[in-house]
Parts: sequence; C-alpha cells; structure tokens
Amino acid sequence: MPEPVGLFDETFGNLEKAMWIASQKQAVISQNIANAKTPGYEPLTFDEELMKAVKRRDKKPVVLEEEMADLAKNTTNYSAAVKLLSSKITVLRSIVTQGKK
Repeated sequence: MPEPVGLFDETFGNLEKAMWIASQKQAVISQNIANAKTPGYEPLTFDEELMKAVKRRDKKPVVLEEEMADLAKNTTNYSAAVKLLSSKITVLRSIVTQGKK
C-alpha cells in the first residue's frame, strides 16, 4: 500500500487507507465470484489485520449469495470513503476560494 500523503491532516491518509483496503477486498471477492464454478477452487477471504488474502480453513465451496452480499457491503464501504473524501476536498476548496476574494 502506498504511504498516505498528509496534506493537511490525517483524514486524507485514513480515507486513502480505507479505500485501498476496500479495493483489495474487492479483488478477492471478484476472484471468488469469477471462480465460483471452477472445480476444486478454494474461496479466499480478506483478512484486514494481515492485509492479505488467505485461504478459508473450512474449505467450503463458494456460496455465490454470500459473495454477492460481501460485494455489496464492500462497495458501500468504498463509496462512503469516496464521499467523505469528496466532502473534505469540497470544504478545502471552499476555504481556498474564499481566501482569493
């Protein structure tokens, strides 16, 4: 993961990290969905503490409904981080433009 750039406070870095985690999780979920019908495929999970994909210990088959639910939740988390970052940038832009008057 790239080092967060601290422009004005740690919010940007935290949002960048949240978006990076969500994008990595998205890749794991997408791989599970793409391989749902592949014989012998062992689905992966995303371990946020270790920041890497690991094989499930239960060795269950891919449950497409569960993967789609994870995908929807992860998409919501990523969208929330993007909206927060956008709001932060809007506030900073407003501050900068008020100073130019």
